[in-house]
Amino acid sequence: MPIRNTKERWGSVAKFFHWTIVLLIIGQFVLAFMADSLPVGMQKLAVLARHKSFGITILALAALRLMWRAANRSPVMPSTMAPWERLGARAAHALLYALLFAVPLAGWTMSSAKNFPVSWFGLFQLPDLVAPSESTFETLHEVHEILAFTLGAVAILHMLAALKHHFIDRDTVLRRMLPFVRVPGVCAVLLVGGLALQGDGLAATPGNATGSAASGTLQFRFSQAGAATVGSFGKFEVTMTTAADGTPTALAVTVATDSLDTKDKDRDTALRSSDLFDVKQFPRATFTADSIRRTAGGSFEAIGKLTIRGVTRDVTLPFTLAASAGGTAPGRLLAGELPLKRLDYGIGQGEWRSTEMVGDAVTVLYSVTLTAAR
Repeated sequence: MPIRNTKERWGSVAKFFHWTIVLLIIGQFVLAFMADSLPVGMQKLAVLARHKSFGITILALAALRLMWRAANRSPVMPSTMAPWERLGARAAHALLYALLFAVPLAGWTMSSAKNFPVSWFGLFQLPDLVAPSESTFETLHEVHEILAFTLGAVAILHMLAALKHHFIDRDTVLRRMLPFVRVPGVCAVLLVGGLALQGDGLAATPGNATGSAASGTLQFRFSQAGAATVGSFGKFEVTMTTAADGTPTALAVTVATDSLDTKDKDRDTALRSSDLFDVKQFPRATFTADSIRRTAGGSFEAIGKLTIRGVTRDVTLPFTLAASAGGTAPGRLLAGELPLKRLDYGIGQGEWRSTEMVGDAVTVLYSVTLTAAR
């Protein structure tokens, strides 16, 4: 099957764009109806987040498809087609392309007006297109729905016209875009299926996912003599519990304080001493959270308690959760950073209470791949 278009048939790349967008549009209507039937809550936010991600995917694919079409001639229409049919086909294609851009752009702008930033499957956040405004949101909500149903209606007419050509006119209009079950179609199905499973990086099964220093890093950044300095912990364990829909519900972290490493032997010895971490008396630091809330897209906050050096404080730990790339097994990448003050936890006794040379502010940076516990 040729990659580029010929006079008689569409090429594999054009077919890939066509059928992938078709499947994504079908998925968009399913997700939209699902969201409308759900009460306000985590599940509805998850469905809407996926709906927005699919919309941005359609927008990107439509742009790529248009560029590919501009660089490749389209197959010649059958000679049996009447002039009005040719004109109608061109008009329908032009309207479809316009709607493929207008619908997701209206949805993106609508989310910005609602002050609900859009992220693409939790991997990155898109900029807001307009300032928050309830009146703008209401207007754009209506526009988005009208455009979406218009797209659906034009797509159905397009499909009916193709079926007419195939079963009544018996020409090649439909056949030259088929068979989509070959390589391009398989790729389309895999892409849609993969995105549906990937979502915000959440698995669709309940249970525990675990990670450790073998699959991530746990660092702390502080100021020493006015210079930024970074250390790390070489031993830690993370366990995340998820609900049936894959939403995280609990988080537990245990850190071996003796495993700290700042790449300086003398400084590490001082940090392990009784005036700072006192690792002999307090060999572990822990964080436990039984409440996790989604903030936006693939971003969450774990509300729990952090214990360091025997001191426990309430802490809200922010993190993102996304499908991890690479590795021998599928997982989720948990990442984020947490600002703390070391003196709040007694890390600084005697002369080390002074912040003149060692700052009070510390930033904890974490990135760890979690895999399903076995």
